[in-house]
Amino acid sequence: MRKIFLTINFLAIAIILMACSDNATSVNAEKMTLQEFVKMPGFTWFNYEFNNYQPDDFIVKEIQKKYNSSEHSFVIFAKPSCSCPGKHIQTSEFYKTLEKAQIPFDKCELFSVTSINNEHPYKSTISLHELPTIIILKNGNPIFSVSDTLNITNSTNKNNDMKIEESLLIGLQK
Repeated sequence: MRKIFLTINFLAIAIILMACSDNATSVNAEKMTLQEFVKMPGFTWFNYEFNNYQPDDFIVKEIQKKYNSSEHSFVIFAKPSCSCPGKHIQTSEFYKTLEKAQIPFDKCELFSVTSINNEHPYKSTISLHELPTIIILKNGNPIFSVSDTLNITNSTNKNNDMKIEESLLIGLQK
């Protein structure tokens, strides 16, 4: 009886140790449509911020002039329940700017990520530094980070915050 008890305990400990070990699996970014995105728990803020944002009309007209549907597309990496003050709304502001500029949302690849270290299809050409990350692609190649430019500019120039549409326009001029 004692041998059976020791064997059961040994097996239980082995199972617990195997369950707690690092299997070296990586977390993948999840590609989704905007409709799927806004229905996910953690992205409930999106519609509120989207509806409240009003892009600058003059800049939107300039975006329309610079945007080339055969060349330009976008890739967006966003984190559910992002608690980065002011930064999480960049995704909704970006989409609102696209809507106002009459750029189809299907020109965007949207990925839900939990970390900048998640595996994603652009890992060889795009490094994530912060979330969200919004990248302009030209002929399928990354040419400009809307979010990095916006964040760097706003962190160094406290008196005159850049808006997402201004950063988008700069990227489309590349």
